[in-house]
Amino acid sequence: MTPPRALLAPVLVAVLLPAVHGAWAEPPEPRPPALAAAFRLFDASRWTEAVEAFERVARARAAPLPPDALRRWGIAASEAGRPLAAYVRLRQYLAREPQAADGEALDDRAGRAREAVLAAAARFSRVFASTERRPDEASGGERHIVRIAARDDEVSVEGLSGLSVHAPLWRRAEEIPLAPYLDLVRRLLDASPVIEDPPGQSFDPNAAGPRRGVVLRLVIGEEERRVEALRGAPYDRLKEVADAVLEFARSVPAQPDPEAKEPPPPAQEKKRR
Repeated sequence: MTPPRALLAPVLVAVLLPAVHGAWAEPPEPRPPALAAAFRLFDASRWTEAVEAFERVARARAAPLPPDALRRWGIAASEAGRPLAAYVRLRQYLAREPQAADGEALDDRAGRAREAVLAAAARFSRVFASTERRPDEASGGERHIVRIAARDDEVSVEGLSGLSVHAPLWRRAEEIPLAPYLDLVRRLLDASPVIEDPPGQSFDPNAAGPRRGVVLRLVIGEEERRVEALRGAPYDRLKEVADAVLEFARSVPAQPDPEAKEPPPPAQEKKRR
């Protein structure tokens, strides 16, 4: 005897509902143990330990950290008094999650971290940029190096370009004003290639084309941000930033010498009687 349709409907719903529910509400993938440990340190408000844990995970992973890890990393760095790390990781998170529910609050936190970085840059900071192309059969090599150091509102710049450090085509070593240097740091903090983490690249001896590389280091107090690239779009974008640092080192005016005496005014010709 065939059961009536009225009795079949509840049976079908009871059979199908668990399968549909399982397809719609799959449990999240478990976090790797090291990342889960970093999350636990964050949840316990152990900010410095959480920052160090996220740093270890980032160094060990080939893939970028998920957005929820970047968010926690940035907040922990902010609470631990590491404004450079806080600014970088919060900017990375907001770039990947522009519609985040707490985006406005995190943007304000990132802005405060940026101002703290600039204030610390005047006390102690370093900017290092290097681009290099090794010579090959098709072209000669070239090398450009810039080091800018600030301590207690005093800034010095050193730079050279050429094939050899012993016979450079251009060299400079001078004191420069603080204001243009801080403006350079602002521009570096706003540059996407400085904020983003480029994919890891190693030298390929079989790759066609010249051997080349670009490195940019930004040191603020005890914090450091280092990015480098060897080829492709990451190299092209980072080289634009390094070239801007080189142009700054070449064009920024020197700090006036406070002990330099002003030249005497020109002697006036005596009036003829």
